[in-house]
Amino acid sequence: MEYGSPSRPQLMPRAPPPLKLQPVDLETWDDGAIYGDSFYAEVEPEELDEPWPYRFKSGDLVWVKSTSGRWYHGKVIGQAKLGRTIQGEGLFWLVVFSSKFRKYFAPLNGEIKPDTRHTRKLLEDAGWSWSESE
Repeated sequence: MEYGSPSRPQLMPRAPPPLKLQPVDLETWDDGAIYGDSFYAEVEPEELDEPWPYRFKSGDLVWVKSTSGRWYHGKVIGQAKLGRTIQGEGLFWLVVFSSKFRKYFAPLNGEIKPDTRHTRKLLEDAGWSWSESE
């Protein structure tokens, strides 16, 4: 019997559950051991997909990874929201990228990085050129 045959239908991948995000007051929110530890704030990731507990501000230029795995240049807009990341509770930042898309990204998921010299080096090392990603 062949996979995907009429007697054995092919399974469709499930869409990820929608994010359940809630407002957060960054002045009072307890960063815990991840964001609040100065070690994490000073250490830059060695790989492009590694989490980087970084606090952004509205207007910051960033690099974000789309669901297809492609990296895009973008800009943080608005305030952070709180939600569940792959490492537990964390911050999500709304980013506009590719001139028309808006999506929330979490540093603890390794899907958003600040636009720094180090991030551009990681992109280059991973085979991305800035011109094709912007």
